[in-house]
Amino acid sequence: MTYWKNLHLTSKTHTGLLLSINVVYPPEFESNIYNEIQSLKTTYKCPQIFKKDVVSIICAYDGRLVNFNQQELMQ
Repeated sequence: MTYWKNLHLTSKTHTGLLLSINVVYPPEFESNIYNEIQSLKTTYKCPQIFKKDVVSIICAYDGRLVNFNQQELMQ
């Protein structure tokens, strides 16, 4: 039985939303995913772009989306 790795990422949007995404992926792809995720260290204009970017990377390595949340940051 293969144990999958968990990954939790957060990001902020220009409009003040905090985005949080949890994914799982096979451990043999950890270094590939880590390298590609490093390019996502940016502030996104909208939640859909962040989600699309992360999910495309994870799915390319047989990973799965667990959940995606967004919440307004307190000003």
